[in-house]
Amino acid sequence: MSYTADKERSFESTKTSSKEIATKIVKKREGEIALGLFKVGLPGERMTFAELCDEFLSSHTPTVSINSQRHHQLFVKNLRGYFGNRKLTEIHRRMIEEYRNHRRRQPSQRNPKTTVKGATVNREIQCLHCIFQFAITRKYITESPAAGVKHFDERRERPVKRMLAVEEEQRILEAAPPHLRVAIILLVQTGGRTYSEGLSLRWEQVDLENLVIHLCGDVKTKDSAQPVPLTRLASDVLLEWRKGQTRQSPFVFPSPHKLDKPIGTVRTAWKATLRRAGVSYFPIYNLRHVFCTRLSWVAPDAVVQHAMRHSSPETKRFYQLGLAHQVREHLERVNQKTYEERDPLQIRDSGSRREQVQQIEVCK
Repeated sequence: MSYTADKERSFESTKTSSKEIATKIVKKREGEIALGLFKVGLPGERMTFAELCDEFLSSHTPTVSINSQRHHQLFVKNLRGYFGNRKLTEIHRRMIEEYRNHRRRQPSQRNPKTTVKGATVNREIQCLHCIFQFAITRKYITESPAAGVKHFDERRERPVKRMLAVEEEQRILEAAPPHLRVAIILLVQTGGRTYSEGLSLRWEQVDLENLVIHLCGDVKTKDSAQPVPLTRLASDVLLEWRKGQTRQSPFVFPSPHKLDKPIGTVRTAWKATLRRAGVSYFPIYNLRHVFCTRLSWVAPDAVVQHAMRHSSPETKRFYQLGLAHQVREHLERVNQKTYEERDPLQIRDSGSRREQVQQIEVCK
């Protein structure tokens, strides 16, 4: 049968082969529409997940950063392959949890001997929730089935963060190739993000006269667009690096194959450098943590927040390393202040007296 409700033409099966019964169902439906007792279902009952993905990629994705656009394309490809042509109202929380566990067991594309990391699955679930939120704003569905889906604990998969000693830093710089050596100094001195702000840097963004880097265009947040101050050490290294470049390129770290593009990755060079330097592996992004920790030794929280270009001062605690050493120093000050008028030898003397008393009692 076909009917028009809310200015929308709909088609629905009467689920009967009897013409007489079908006629009664049609008349009943027409009466419900006339009395305003019947409402057409949500568009999500007719829209497939694949159709929603196409609309999401064409309407929402262009409004985010370039990196987020690339991630959306990759995430949607995996999500579309699993949920396919299911109607939006057919997707429920248990189905999403099954997808989460299914993805976690799949082999990794980078290393087939391992499975997909929980962090990757978490990003896909977050993207799925964003897609359903987009559907809610367009009134395709009333609630997101991805809301409340528990994520994997990423902390178990991440390498332990540790502070970089000056001796280790020196060995790394000596073992690094020239381009990586300059990049390491730049990251340690500015606290920039590895690829989006460091290795993709253009010379036009570097103001060596005023000792500042202007991060424009594709940045993570509005606060990330703040100018980055350059130390004398960093500016001198960049100046020498620029003088030593034989081929002209708009990028500070150009690709060895295409000068009009920045270097793609330093993953292999970084691992080899740490191996030659005799330093246990840690992600190069941890240099941003090192920058934050060193600055926090001498600067107040407001300066650290501005230097890290964080929107919230609370974010600082996720980047600070080596706090055990600082806590130990403060505890030593506590002991010094607490026991400044008391000779620590009195504690040992009192103990020795008790031992003497015990020996005397035994002899008796």
